[in-house]
Amino acid sequence: MLELRREIASYLKRRFDLSYDYTSQVLVTVGGSEAIDLSLRCLVNPGDEVIIPVPSFVCYGPLTEMAGGVPVYVELKAENEFRLTPEQLKAAITPKTKVLVLPFPCNPTGGIMERADLEALVPVLEGTDIMIVSDEIYAELTYGQHHISPANLTQLYDRTVVVNGFSKSHAMTGWRMGYVCAPKHRGHAQRGRGHRPHAGGV
Repeated sequence: MLELRREIASYLKRRFDLSYDYTSQVLVTVGGSEAIDLSLRCLVNPGDEVIIPVPSFVCYGPLTEMAGGVPVYVELKAENEFRLTPEQLKAAITPKTKVLVLPFPCNPTGGIMERADLEALVPVLEGTDIMIVSDEIYAELTYGQHHISPANLTQLYDRTVVVNGFSKSHAMTGWRMGYVCAPKHRGHAQRGRGHRPHAGGV
């Protein structure tokens, strides 16, 4: 429904200052899980590696494998307040890395990534083709501060696919309504034989 996509775009702009064209950059899905599944299927070719911080949602790994990818788990540490550090990210990246999952705010740890934490990842990602799948289903469940998406950073907007939904923020679990928002296709040459589009507009 175009009206629903328009309202989702309006909500994201109003609440999180995220700008998406509802006619081409917003796709409604059967819950957030389908949004994650579709994102990984679009971005991952067989053998591509997907970096997954853990503990986090248990389906990231299986969905990666269903897309033909290889999960690479990064154990988050309590001493870092369960945030992904640039050192951990850099150590996990290989020539096969295609996607970084950012599950923040995170269930079950409660960990969040503040703007400074996200900015610290920018130099690590620069010069790579790594895309971010940012699962923001708990974006409204932050307390005492405002949620910051990787897509709020100019340097990360074009490589971030935002996943969200209504089940947590609106207590509408049974409705199975989620959505995914993606940057417009940049149209540049892709690395690798038979590579899928880098990040098409949805």
